[in-house]
Amino acid sequence: MIEVHGVHKAYGEQEVLTGIELAVHDGEVFGFVGPNGAGKSTFLKCVLGIVRADAGEMKLGQGADVVDARRRPLEARRRIGYSPGETSLYQSLRADDFLRFALAHYPQADLAAGRALLERFGLPPRKRIKGFSHGMKRKLLLSQALACGAPVLMLDEPMEGLDPDARRTVEQLLVEAAAQGRTVFFSSHDLASVERICDRVAFLRGGRIMETGSIHDILARASRVLHLTFAHELATDKLPAREGWSWEGSGTRWRLHFEEDLPITLSRLEGLPLVGIRDGSGRLEDIFESLYGPEAPAHSTFEEVA
Repeated sequence: MIEVHGVHKAYGEQEVLTGIELAVHDGEVFGFVGPNGAGKSTFLKCVLGIVRADAGEMKLGQGADVVDARRRPLEARRRIGYSPGETSLYQSLRADDFLRFALAHYPQADLAAGRALLERFGLPPRKRIKGFSHGMKRKLLLSQALACGAPVLMLDEPMEGLDPDARRTVEQLLVEAAAQGRTVFFSSHDLASVERICDRVAFLRGGRIMETGSIHDILARASRVLHLTFAHELATDKLPAREGWSWEGSGTRWRLHFEEDLPITLSRLEGLPLVGIRDGSGRLEDIFESLYGPEAPAHSTFEEVA
């Protein structure tokens, strides 16, 4: 449903996207993750035609029903339900008015379904957006994207600003959309949600795809990781070296990647000044941290989370 080849984008001398290659299938939930400034939002906006790519191909559809998003951005946009990362909306509009406005340009939109989503999210349809919290705005944007009826959903940080109950609701809605044959593509810092619902994931860094694969295969790769805390700082040459072992970290905190059975590895750590040990096996966060290192929070907001 989405096929991307050699997409480049630069702002002046700063290259933001460098040769992006991706293929996302019908009915797939695809996660797009990376640190702040990796180029995730720019990529989504290039596919939508909000930002013009400098080079490359971006195609939507299958067989004879394919639209070149770079050359026919308006036609491509009608096939995409978009929820932006920014929540700067028309403050004077009521929620229902915004919903009708956002859906007006989609021939397959379902206003009744959109209103049902407002109710499901607990959003008052007659309340003006200026009185909405950050989380409420996020729910409103998701409602219009889901209700537009487009075959592709492109969602930028859809879980950001949502409480745990709302996140579970959104996860369920996205899985249901994929089961109906829609393609769901979303960027997210919420790695737990990516791990729970995505079929595949791509890791982006510095405008480049570092890795793409199924969640199952990527988690299998992460299945042997230990997080170790020592009583005092240790240099690399003071750590045991064995075949199939690799160390990452510094000072008192280290991460050990290993290939053998866990009990064997634990027995070989005896005698080290350990004060803490955690099994990090099978977590997407460990893959993320091994690729990027620890990351500062995406951003903070003083708006109420709802």
